[in-house]
Amino acid sequence: MRSIAVLFVIAWFVFAFFDLNFDRDVFRAYTASEVVDYDPDEGQPRLLPRAVMEYRVQQGGVVGRIGDSVSEYEDCTVFDRDNWSCKHSDESGTFGARQGEFFSRSNLDKFPHLDYLDEEETLSRFRYIMLQCRWDATGGIDAIFCLLRPFTT
Repeated sequence: MRSIAVLFVIAWFVFAFFDLNFDRDVFRAYTASEVVDYDPDEGQPRLLPRAVMEYRVQQGGVVGRIGDSVSEYEDCTVFDRDNWSCKHSDESGTFGARQGEFFSRSNLDKFPHLDYLDEEETLSRFRYIMLQCRWDATGGIDAIFCLLRPFTT
């Protein structure tokens, strides 16, 4: 029984650290945003994890998927999966990856009301899963979901 527990812990950390994505054309971005009306005395984390964004990077453009929503971006410059950028068709901003790090910038000159989006933070996969676990822990019995996070995220 002890060896099963040790194997589970090892698997948990391997899946939490490494994005075992076998599709070479897909880039995953893990982000979080500031909690509105954050109160450190409530015991909740300062950041709230957002949905994982997946981008299929191809020479002709990028196809983004967030949950069930799929968007195709054609105004893109693509070098490879870890180095690319796209502009939104309404020119509201630019997003992409530079050396494997996701970035997103709003065009605040044209759309000043998008200022709140600059509070979004890009996280590593491990930090994203740990943030999800911290939120699970604030829900009492929901903390059990943390055991499955690396395998379902």
